[in-house]
Amino acid sequence: MLDWDDVRTVKAIADGGSLGKAAETLGIDQSTVFRRLSQIEQRAGLRLFRRNRTGYEPTPQGADMARLAERMEQDVAAFEQRLHQKGEPEKTYSYGVTPLDTIMSMGGLAFLKAMIDGKLPQAPLCATMGFHITEAAEGRAVFEGLPEFRHYNPIGTVHGGFHATLLDSALGCAIFSTLAKGETWTTLELKLNFVRPITRDTGRVRAEGRVIHRGRTVATSEGDVRDGAGKLYAHASTTCMIFPARA
Repeated sequence: MLDWDDVRTVKAIADGGSLGKAAETLGIDQSTVFRRLSQIEQRAGLRLFRRNRTGYEPTPQGADMARLAERMEQDVAAFEQRLHQKGEPEKTYSYGVTPLDTIMSMGGLAFLKAMIDGKLPQAPLCATMGFHITEAAEGRAVFEGLPEFRHYNPIGTVHGGFHATLLDSALGCAIFSTLAKGETWTTLELKLNFVRPITRDTGRVRAEGRVIHRGRTVATSEGDVRDGAGKLYAHASTTCMIFPARA
């Protein structure tokens, strides 16, 4: 049966491409790496590497094991980050769809603040995506979320739909915060730019939306996604149609 040291050894060889580089990574001598790899392959009953002139090339099974080790390391890092995260403990939220007559009886900012305060449920999509509205003021809204492995695309980074949905929510709600009782709105266009990839090692990210223009029937806003250190990952702008309250 394989253990963590076995998986970590295979990853070190796959990453370094040689026993020597793996030995440096693991802090052991090269002969120990060779002996450990032989034992792992014997117990697994599989050939994990092909030996050639340029070094050690992982077989498909070896590559799978190396990816497993990487996922395990990322999961541990994300868990430790959550354990040591500054601030208050993670809030619990309720999810649901607020009745339309309740929404129409409130101004946009009052509605958003009621969600933040837990008096009204957050959107079901927030539970699906793992982010929530955390701040709202006149012409401004903030959503925060924690990127996880479940958000990954096939090439090993967070899918762009995560950034886009965060920004669509923050920019739209920034405009929503300006609505008077009885007014409604819908998004007409979202323009998005990706700056750098997000991974589950990025940690909690924050999408802030800010109103640029608020007309009678059209409004625009802009915003960005940043990590806890302020590093930029994406920015966007949106245009929304506003429908005046019915007389």
